[in-house]
Amino acid sequence: MTKNKETTLNKTVLEDDPRFQRFQTILKDLRIIFRTSQAHARVVEKACGLSSAQLWMMWELFNAPGLRVSELAQILSIHPSTCSNMLDKLQKKELISRDRSKKDQRSVHLNLTENGAQLLAKAPRPAQGVLADVLLRLPDESLSHLEIGLKEFTHALRSYNEEDSMMPIDS
Repeated sequence: MTKNKETTLNKTVLEDDPRFQRFQTILKDLRIIFRTSQAHARVVEKACGLSSAQLWMMWELFNAPGLRVSELAQILSIHPSTCSNMLDKLQKKELISRDRSKKDQRSVHLNLTENGAQLLAKAPRPAQGVLADVLLRLPDESLSHLEIGLKEFTHALRSYNEEDSMMPIDS
């Protein structure tokens, strides 16, 4: 019976292999990224009863009152229908309002309610979540390299689904 390649490599060979060392470093870094995001999501949930994505929505409405659903979805890099569903939950909690434009009744503008503003006053930061916060602070060159590497990585995933890119991590 033959063993597969992974089980026949001994520890010394793996420790001396730069590619294996790089693999281990990247895997550990990915774990840090996911666990940090999950930890922030738990802090947000505990502090204000919202998902990180919902809180980010509210911060965007605080910074730019009157946004439309499509504009908010674009800012958050999510699908408009996903955005609308998330807004439904915030509206049920009376944290946001949807107001029709007086000039064009088809146009709906989003605003925080007084309850929403009070919740934000006590909400944890960063406003857009830890991942977006760090990405926004990276230099352009680093973002470019990260974009190229992640694009190759996501395309190599067998279960890659383009629609997954339009869903918030904590939904």
